[in-house]
Amino acid sequence: MLIVEAAKMMDSSSRHIRETDPTLLRVRLIGQMEARTLTGESVLPVGGKTRALLAILALSDRKPVLRSRLAELLWSKRPEEMARASLRQEIHRLLDALSPLGVDVIDVQRHSLALKPALTSVDAERLLTVSVRTIDSVTLPDEPLLGELAGVDPALDEWLVQQRERLSTHLQQVYENAVRELTDPDQVEDVAERLLKFDGLNEVAWRARVQMALHRGDKGRAAALADQMTHLFGDAEGHILTPATQALIKSIPTESFGKDLDRDFSQAGLATRVPEASFTAPVMRPDPMLALPLHYASQHPAAAEPRKITLVFLTPFSANETLAEQGQRLRDQLELMFVNMGTFDILALPETSPPDPVSAAAVYRNWGMDYIIAGNLRAGPDGAKNRLILRVLDARRGGVIIWGTHYDFPHSGPDTAKNSLLAPAQAMQWSIFVTEARRIATRPDAELSALGMALRAFMLLLRHDSSLFDRIGFLLERAGDLDGDDGAIALIDALHCYIRFLNEWSPEAKAVFARGLRSVRTAIALMPDLHAVEVLLAAYLMHEPAMHSTALSVAQSAAEGILRIEGLHKDSPDLLMAEIVLALLGGETKAAAGKVKLLLENGYRSQLLELLRPVFMMVLLLGEDYQEVISMGRLSSGLYPSYPSSLVYYLIALIEMGDCAEEAHQVCRHLLRLVPDLTISRAIDRFPFGGKTLQTRLAEALRKAGVAEG
Repeated sequence: MLIVEAAKMMDSSSRHIRETDPTLLRVRLIGQMEARTLTGESVLPVGGKTRALLAILALSDRKPVLRSRLAELLWSKRPEEMARASLRQEIHRLLDALSPLGVDVIDVQRHSLALKPALTSVDAERLLTVSVRTIDSVTLPDEPLLGELAGVDPALDEWLVQQRERLSTHLQQVYENAVRELTDPDQVEDVAERLLKFDGLNEVAWRARVQMALHRGDKGRAAALADQMTHLFGDAEGHILTPATQALIKSIPTESFGKDLDRDFSQAGLATRVPEASFTAPVMRPDPMLALPLHYASQHPAAAEPRKITLVFLTPFSANETLAEQGQRLRDQLELMFVNMGTFDILALPETSPPDPVSAAAVYRNWGMDYIIAGNLRAGPDGAKNRLILRVLDARRGGVIIWGTHYDFPHSGPDTAKNSLLAPAQAMQWSIFVTEARRIATRPDAELSALGMALRAFMLLLRHDSSLFDRIGFLLERAGDLDGDDGAIALIDALHCYIRFLNEWSPEAKAVFARGLRSVRTAIALMPDLHAVEVLLAAYLMHEPAMHSTALSVAQSAAEGILRIEGLHKDSPDLLMAEIVLALLGGETKAAAGKVKLLLENGYRSQLLELLRPVFMMVLLLGEDYQEVISMGRLSSGLYPSYPSSLVYYLIALIEMGDCAEEAHQVCRHLLRLVPDLTISRAIDRFPFGGKTLQTRLAEALRKAGVAEG
């Protein structure tokens, strides 16, 4: 793990700091924790929890920290009320310890606490604000950040890992920027050597050293450094040299290391900075979002196998034995849900060899994980439900939390819960997809793998912009050509075609529909255990009057399959969507609208459900819930003004309400600007499952709005 940069100067010049630092309280967090007054008197609290409280406030960037967050970090194994009471006691202890200062350096509010910036200074804070201009004031410390606080609480351990990674990542970025921005060769080489002290496999630093040697005309030294670098990276299992580094090495006229350039490099960013594991982990494969370098792919045909996002599920922590057993079952359920998705590799690690909590994220990354699914289990007091706190941590970024939620279940166990675990699991899956798409946002399309292209297309779909449909279609077509056996790519393409079909009324719409139908059938073949894809197929078949009986059978089969897995969980998103399709096919539009409302009450904010909101507007319109459609239409037209289908539903609802003439006129004008050739018959063609009476009513509303007959 990259650890800490900058603080020996604080030890070597402590006398100078005492003379120039006017703050009343000086807090030291690197190495042995200290809290001293202006005169050097120690006011460090005695207890570990009290010291941890001070440390959290000191590392909060001087922003208020909620009491609820403090209680969660320091008493994660206690019920909320007990944790709050313990926090109040620790606040009093901290204030007592700091009383010799004579003034309040902590701003204590009803709901939050903060360390006052004008009266206090923190060593780690100075390191977090260091820049290229002040890089010369930074040297490597010998001790970690807050090492003495390990073991105070599991949640605090997790937080400490994040803070250490935050500090070391910042320092690495500053050093790398300095290497790139400085122009004096001696300065560049000095900074590069300092960077290599805590990141021996940093290619930016290695390239800088080689380039400085070439700049001085010392080709012999450049060749020697390149040779050294080639052997070092070749011996580091799991690292692949970037194209820039390979190009630099090849540009040096020497034969001393030419043959070594073709050695097999795998990708593992933390190989030299991670504690030894007690077992041998699989070699990390290249980034699943990026295309393989041509030289690598040609030399390693086996590497061309589909690359997936790699996850590890940790058993939720609980000091309670019963809860711990329940946590194991919850973890197993989540694992199976992700396995069924098909786009993830789930790695199982020996329970007997957990990594050192100080460097857990780095260890997991070195073992090949992209994301860590972790959590805590808390017992509910006085008959209240138990609570599972779920988090997704990005192993590449040192364990940064990218998503989190909670799942409640009775004391009798998760098997008796009335709420579905599938809802948070799906939200988690799509959030990981979005995080991956954001990570590669600046990469050109040509550098992306098939899955990378598909996730970029999904992100574009989330914009609800019909002008992007051609680009989305191209990305997904290219992704399908590159990897036709990835179910997630086929599913995203099916979603794209379905949404595009609902938003286009041109002759090309039939071809889009046919492509989507092929994709959804491909997705079912590749992911047979994912019943949500069967529901999507039924939704497609609803638009073919001759296939309504088949659509009914598919939806019924999906609902039965979901019930076998989900049991009595009536809030399961997949089950609700299956029941919506069944209700529409049965002409029970109000019942379908009721199911949509239940689905929209889902508190887990899945990106998939957000993508389908315009479809839910359509169902609510059919169920005559006009006020809800108008509310959603106003929001949608403000956020996504280039999305015709939601404007159609919004317009019809306004006409049916009858007292929004001016608003309806504005919506109709905007709709016809987007789709000038829209006619009533074309719009009604998207409601073949509504029956003649419903179609007539919708057509009359569009006629009143001023849409052409057609």
